[in-house]
Amino acid sequence: MIEGTNVLVVDDNDSIITVLSDFFALNGCNVYSATTGKKAIELIRNEDIDVAILDVKLPDINGVALLETIKDEKSTIAVIMMSGYKDHDAIVDAMKKGASDFLLKPFELDKLILIMMRTLRERSILVEKEHIYKSLEDKKRIELLNRELQAKIKELTTTYNIASKFNSLSIYDDVYEKTLDIISEVLDAKICRFYFFDDCSREPVLYKEKRASNGNGDVHHDDKMVFGDDVLNRLNTQKRYFVKDDQLFLPIKVKDEHIGFVMAVKNRNSLDTSKLPYHDSDIFFMKLIGEKASAQIENRILYESLFENVFQTLTCLIDAINKRDTYTEGHCNRVTNMSLKLAEKMDLAGFERDVIRFVGPIHDLGKIGIPDAILLKPGSLTDDEYKIMKSHSVFGEEILSRFVILARESKVIRSHHERYDGKGYPDAIAKDDIPIASRVIALCDTYDAMTSSRPYRNAMQKQDALKEIQRCSKSQFDPSIVECFLPMMESGDHDKG
Repeated sequence: MIEGTNVLVVDDNDSIITVLSDFFALNGCNVYSATTGKKAIELIRNEDIDVAILDVKLPDINGVALLETIKDEKSTIAVIMMSGYKDHDAIVDAMKKGASDFLLKPFELDKLILIMMRTLRERSILVEKEHIYKSLEDKKRIELLNRELQAKIKELTTTYNIASKFNSLSIYDDVYEKTLDIISEVLDAKICRFYFFDDCSREPVLYKEKRASNGNGDVHHDDKMVFGDDVLNRLNTQKRYFVKDDQLFLPIKVKDEHIGFVMAVKNRNSLDTSKLPYHDSDIFFMKLIGEKASAQIENRILYESLFENVFQTLTCLIDAINKRDTYTEGHCNRVTNMSLKLAEKMDLAGFERDVIRFVGPIHDLGKIGIPDAILLKPGSLTDDEYKIMKSHSVFGEEILSRFVILARESKVIRSHHERYDGKGYPDAIAKDDIPIASRVIALCDTYDAMTSSRPYRNAMQKQDALKEIQRCSKSQFDPSIVECFLPMMESGDHDKG
């Protein structure tokens, strides 16, 4: 393990020094500490330090500058940087200047052991390489060590890329598809599959796959693959990866519950002459991917739960509107169904459809702020009344903007009365400046309003409404959306009711 290692901890925070010093001491290390760069350099010169752990920000010297000084003084000292801030430029700069790893505070002490082991392994290579360079006795060994160092650099780069790709995921991204993409790239896998366990039978059910030949995609049928009893038992009980033949199985856990697993089959064309299809680096990367994927899935589940609670709150507001104006409920439901079918015809991205699915039923949420005398007026509105009525899109945005997670949805509600030519409200924006979901809802909203009867006017006939939509293409409506909408309505592919 790491017993007997001489460790230097450099941080201006006494509590962090205390925690790390106690941790390393418990693991059999000899610990030195410093709160300034000047003191750290003094210890480096006078003591036989193996590993230095440096904070990026110190009171007298920048941590990366201290790293350079240490490497100039004693190149064989392994350096691990740490910071409380996620600064990609600082990370890249530190790695270029010889850092072995980079930790973001707060970090788990258990994982620090693994990092120390990898770091010491790298240091042993550096020490041996320096010795060989000095003695000039074994050129072949130097070449081997260079290859090992290159492999280490590749490992660190891959590790950083994996973490970056998962960290860059938004709530609208498909974490399962992204996980398969990453595995396929890292392992050069010909097949990657994501399975969930059936809640009742605990049989694995294929959810998504990626093949090297034809890309990835959803599995639209209940595709259950038969696994041997030994594999099923290990999948349900074993907490770590395992390999069977050329298949690598990685359990996916959420709060210590096995929800499924990833299976990968490495491309045989990429195998070397060794008997084992998977190397230590492959296993390490798969474990890292499993940890990141599990964390993302857990966060997604928590987000969806929070999202559902918010939606229930908004539903209560919608119910209040419906009790004032019964037209609104039927109108919003029809607009939602129509918009979703149109989005499907347009082949919009999944997250855009999700936005429409959420916003559609509540796009007139802001009407709760409109006085009854205007909202329920049986006749035409005056100019002043119409001005007040138009404010409902802003009211809707103000209500949704109170929920940080609904930033995208609030903008869609605000813009659902904007026009393609820039003559709409409330902001008079045009074309692509209007969210695509708003443009879709705007068209369906208008069509439903035209073909619905109100106390002050009769409904238009379907064909007359479609002619009006066609006439307003390029002015009120996005022509590309109109181009999809008209055939959909003409074909009877949509049931308005």
